[in-house]
Amino acid sequence: MDQNEENTENPEKTDKDETTKGDKKSEEPENPVISDNTIEEVVIKCDVIEISDEEEEVPQKKRRRKKVSNKVHQCEVCEKTFQTGYELKKHHRTHTGERPYMCTTCGKTYTQLGHLSIHQLSHKGIKNFNCVECGSSFYRKADLDRHEKAHRGIKPHTCEICSKSFTQKNNLVMHIKMHIGDRRYECEVCKKRFMTRSKLTLHSKRHDKIKKCQTGQLMGLMSNVYSE
Repeated sequence: MDQNEENTENPEKTDKDETTKGDKKSEEPENPVISDNTIEEVVIKCDVIEISDEEEEVPQKKRRRKKVSNKVHQCEVCEKTFQTGYELKKHHRTHTGERPYMCTTCGKTYTQLGHLSIHQLSHKGIKNFNCVECGSSFYRKADLDRHEKAHRGIKPHTCEICSKSFTQKNNLVMHIKMHIGDRRYECEVCKKRFMTRSKLTLHSKRHDKIKKCQTGQLMGLMSNVYSE
């Protein structure tokens, strides 16, 4: 093979080819520099919640976490504390007697919308939760759970004063009020005081009956006078 054929099969590299390859290398640095702005875009850290690499794959809506607030909301009346202002607002109604939610069927009022919703089921006769032991039906699962504890003799709520136990927390609260003499509900007519609003309501109905009887008797006397 002669000299010319070798040059044809393996042509020499030109200056232009060397220049092109050199330009390509300069365009691709071995250690790319990442600016501070790039880091801020890549790494996002919440002040409250740290998101792991695995959670980055989850859609934004599913990665929502409930933020835990260290702020304490305290009742000015009894100094009881709550995590949210809404819980404090609901609690404060026990002191003020405010019952903003009214049943449009019977006019009964409640402090919470959830309590009204459960009450409205009673008008519809809907009891979806049934006891497997005795067949009793309930509007709420919580009521069924308490009922089943009574079957099993479970009384988790114990009085620290006399050690008496109860199946329901509200019964324990009522019991403690008897120890401390808490009678915050006062009758506007006779000033008699009661531990619960329900007992005050029953008492007030007696006054209403007496008033109706007295009004009826008075109307009867007036009619007799005019008839004479």
